[in-house]
Amino acid sequence: MADAELPLVPYAREIHESALIRFLSGAFDEPRLESRRRILDWIHEAMPGRDRTPLRHVIVDGDRLAASMGHLPADFLVNGRVVAARFTHDLLVDPRYRGQGLAKRIAENALRPGEFLPGGLWMTEPCYKIHLASGFTDMKRLVTQTLVLDPRAFAARKGLSGVRAWTARAALAAARARALRAAKTENRAAGPSVRALEVFDPGMDGSWRRHLEGYGVGRVRDAAYLNWKYCRHPNLPYRALVAEGDGELAGYLVWRPAAASDPERRALVVDFLVANGDTSTLRRLLARAVVDADASGAAVLSMLTTQPWAIHLLRSLGFFPRGERHTWVVAGWQGVIPEAWRRDHAAWHLCLGDSDGDLWAYP
Repeated sequence: MADAELPLVPYAREIHESALIRFLSGAFDEPRLESRRRILDWIHEAMPGRDRTPLRHVIVDGDRLAASMGHLPADFLVNGRVVAARFTHDLLVDPRYRGQGLAKRIAENALRPGEFLPGGLWMTEPCYKIHLASGFTDMKRLVTQTLVLDPRAFAARKGLSGVRAWTARAALAAARARALRAAKTENRAAGPSVRALEVFDPGMDGSWRRHLEGYGVGRVRDAAYLNWKYCRHPNLPYRALVAEGDGELAGYLVWRPAAASDPERRALVVDFLVANGDTSTLRRLLARAVVDADASGAAVLSMLTTQPWAIHLLRSLGFFPRGERHTWVVAGWQGVIPEAWRRDHAAWHLCLGDSDGDLWAYP
């Protein structure tokens, strides 16, 4: 069959799953394939909103998948109104079919009238360009903020040597010492108490909704989503922290230690929510995360946020822009968000955990 005639169809797990696993086995070794299989099962069997099918589209060639793209359903709060949305993710094309326009075709298929697609996030550069060519709108890129906890290892990874390495290590060691000293002081100071959380209680949902209402647009955070995404992840050991003050829930933060497979030993803050502009609570949560990440043996702790006030706080704590810029595209935003918000990071509350950010990380 000619490539242009290959059918593009909604993914039916009972029909296409074995072909999808064969398709993925060409890209991943056995341990990573098994890790990915667990994620796919977890999405189809436990993800909130999984009834909003299809969760994937595929282009088929007989019993073979030529291309595939996933869709993650989500609820967003936009100006206080809940809006159904989808994230695109996992755009893959079998190398045997490359150059035939299948990636653009399956990406264009994601654009449906009346549907809000707030990202395309964290994608590779080729995938990003395919989204743009398919009709998605480009957004200003997002920058990771990083705190170095092991200056020697960081300088070695950057290939620094001689005087440059010594100078970099000295500056980073001083920044680390200041950050840890400030974090430990913050942990002892009066203010909201911070405790570890095994699971999020649905009784907390009202607090998270009130905090989110202070932002223009952001993904709805509730116990069903947070427990699925972080507390019950099949591969990764996320750690949740919650801040409480005056009998109220002031915010939460989710981070994870560096994966054993990660040569950079990078710990990640993947999600947080406090009232918009509440630097005191975020500082308290970050202080606990910094101390815990250092104790876990992480070489760096990284975090991504769209909020300028949060970035300013991170910089004051010793984080710096690492230079890694994350692509971000949206679609179906006209009539959902104001034109001004399309380029205004401050209107959005997005974290690395949104979309499939960190979803597939190998443990």
